[in-house]
Amino acid sequence: MGFPWYSTPWNTHLSTTNTNLDILVVVFYFLLVLGIGLWAILSSSRGTVEDFFLAGRNLAWWQIGAFLFASNIGTGHFMGLAGKGASSGIAVGAFEWNAPFILCILGWVFSPIYIKAGVVTTPRYLRKRFGGCRIQFLLAILYLFLYIVSKIAVEICTGAMFMKLVLGLDVYLATVVLLTVTGIYAITGGFAAVVYTDILHASVMVLGSVLLTACTFLKVGGYHQLQNQYMVAEPSLIREGNWTAQSKCYIPRPDSFHIFRDPITGDLPWPGIIFGISTISLYYWCTDQIKWHVSCLQSVKSTVVLELAAVPLPTLCWWWSCCPLVFEA
Repeated sequence: MGFPWYSTPWNTHLSTTNTNLDILVVVFYFLLVLGIGLWAILSSSRGTVEDFFLAGRNLAWWQIGAFLFASNIGTGHFMGLAGKGASSGIAVGAFEWNAPFILCILGWVFSPIYIKAGVVTTPRYLRKRFGGCRIQFLLAILYLFLYIVSKIAVEICTGAMFMKLVLGLDVYLATVVLLTVTGIYAITGGFAAVVYTDILHASVMVLGSVLLTACTFLKVGGYHQLQNQYMVAEPSLIREGNWTAQSKCYIPRPDSFHIFRDPITGDLPWPGIIFGISTISLYYWCTDQIKWHVSCLQSVKSTVVLELAAVPLPTLCWWWSCCPLVFEA
């Protein structure tokens, strides 16, 4: 039977309504990011391994904090978390609400150990702690596999899908564009170029999410109207050809506006939110982000404080902005 979203009739429903100004803004932003990356390449030192991978350990705490905030958000979040929020309610926000508690553990427990050990990766720390090369080699291979399968592939796929929906580009062309723009400044400019471009990303995301939230709330009529309209909303497209979506895929759940849901019938049960997500977050924030914190010789705790303020913001904005836009009709 195949998948309807790969067929020509389905694509007609995804046609864009962007004006030339919209496309110009997107292109300008791509060029701005590329320009900042090239400026970082010319202005930063990359003569040693430490300069390339750690920006010479000279980054300020607020730069690392802004970088961590921006690197935590990707196209997978915009399409995944926002889509889940639109389809099942606000419980998905627990993925980001969990982060502040784990960030405190990172700043006060893990980071001092990493900095004292002088390591920049988890495999290197384990080698220094236990000795031998086998554990470092095996863990490095595991990390590479996890990055390629669960991170890089997902980000590239969702990024290409986003560009297809927004600009109407072919998925493969969009993939090449994303990899080219990112590779030019990331591979040649090193960590400093990535940090400077992510500072721009962080600024745009914070400002854009606040404006988007305000506009969507005004459009839908406030939070109470959002609750009322969400519970009776259905998507405009539930069948295509011989394919029909099951009702459980689009009818709002009765517990849509509950964070902690039934452990048996809930799609995001509360034991998983408390214990399961915490385990994943501990890996993500405390073992997957080592070199970002080692790059900053100033207060790691100050960086964590910035993260505590910044991380929950996009989550709140995703909740309140995606639901009115998706279910207003």
